[in-house]
Amino acid sequence: MNTAVTSRQALLAASRAVARRQGLDGLSIRAVAAEAEVSVGSVYNYFSGKAELMAATVEEIWGQILSAPEAEPPEDFVFCVHGLFRRIRTGAGEYPGFFRGHAAGFLPEGQAGGRQAMEETLGQLRRMLLRALEEDRAVSPAAFDDCFTREQLAAFVLDSLLGQLSRGADSCGGLEQVLRRLLYR
Repeated sequence: MNTAVTSRQALLAASRAVARRQGLDGLSIRAVAAEAEVSVGSVYNYFSGKAELMAATVEEIWGQILSAPEAEPPEDFVFCVHGLFRRIRTGAGEYPGFFRGHAAGFLPEGQAGGRQAMEETLGQLRRMLLRALEEDRAVSPAAFDDCFTREQLAAFVLDSLLGQLSRGADSCGGLEQVLRRLLYR
């Protein structure tokens, strides 16, 4: 066992390694301590319990997914949606049960910090979609009005993407077709 002082980042790297091999269901204080070769107490120096460790790990995984470089800049909003789906699917694919695990169980005991971290990640994704939508000059001005805004569409698209990913969809082709018909008249 490593008696040297460790860091939060080293523990999160160990946590991601456990999640990569065993999925989020296999994540525990003991498993992370064993992976990092430190005592269980060392993990508790940085995380108050499994819920906090899980929330931090999920946040790290999302950060890894979102920092992955895009193959090429998006041509239009639909291309951006397609690329985002592919990036999330590929990144989350490294972690068995990622969507099921964090959607259903990463916030046990009503962990407020975990909810806040997830909301921040979802907010970042919504803002990214909204920015791509606003920058797409081919979008028809008639697509939006006071009853249906760009912000609402960005939120809907994100919900749809996450739903499809949590169901294990291979593509978001149906959503792409709906968006093309709605936005480019």
